[in-house]
Amino acid sequence: MAQKDYPGAIREFRSALYACPHDQNATIELTRAYLAARQFKDAEQTVSQFLANDPHSEDGQFLLAYCYFMEERFPEAGKILQNLLAQNNKNPEAHKLMGLTLFFYKEYAMAEGELVTSLRDRPHDQEALYYLGRVYYTQNSFRPALGIFRRLIEENPRSFKGYDNLGLCYEALAETDDAIAAFKKAQMLARTEDPSYDWPYANMAEMLIKLNRVDEALPYAQEAARIDPKSARDQFLLGKALSRQRDIRASIEHLRRAGQLDLNYPEPHYLLGQLYRKVGRSAEADHEFAIFEDIRRKIQGKKN
Repeated sequence: MAQKDYPGAIREFRSALYACPHDQNATIELTRAYLAARQFKDAEQTVSQFLANDPHSEDGQFLLAYCYFMEERFPEAGKILQNLLAQNNKNPEAHKLMGLTLFFYKEYAMAEGELVTSLRDRPHDQEALYYLGRVYYTQNSFRPALGIFRRLIEENPRSFKGYDNLGLCYEALAETDDAIAAFKKAQMLARTEDPSYDWPYANMAEMLIKLNRVDEALPYAQEAARIDPKSARDQFLLGKALSRQRDIRASIEHLRRAGQLDLNYPEPHYLLGQLYRKVGRSAEADHEFAIFEDIRRKIQGKKN
């Protein structure tokens, strides 16, 4: 496990259980190995069998909740965590996972309470800090979010996600120079820490487009789309930047790609409609506006 050889770890823990089928520690460690290998169904099956014999095990309940969380079965994860916290309300890992579960379930106020509770016992927990910052940002509490992301960066100066979200907070507070500096720092760190992380380029591009600084935005939009060519948002931002530069043909190509990559993304269709209308392709413009309205109605229906 320490060497991140998860298939090897799984083999050894399974051998241990074959030799001693009732070894609880081996069962728990096998579950952790399955989770690390992202074999969630195997992890769920293993820990469920464990809990059948020991239903009050905190480790077992937590790992089952974590299985559900990783499978995006958030209501089931929340139910297990409720039982665990009723049994022991001083479990910081359970409070953190409950906070993350509530965050993805978009129950932001309750998520905040769980994450704050977790951080009282573990104030240096980087994951809890990150998601608490996201909770504040999502609720438009930008100054508190800024403070949390600064704490995260103090804990880990190479946190590219911390700097990226710091940039988003500065942007929301109209502190543009600080936002640019934070996004650039995130880009620099991500180049070595995670070259597949396109967000600081896309976030920089989007901010600069909003500020009508399109010539500056274009290289960041191009880099974001290069890093993740399957990102609908990156294709849209590149198409939008190109449209502002009056490169209509290239813009249409990227906007069409954005719409194909995410069938529930309305914005590319609206801009496509505008561009088609501008070049006299009225039938295609009407078609794109109709798609935009259809997606928008569906999204509004889900909200209601």
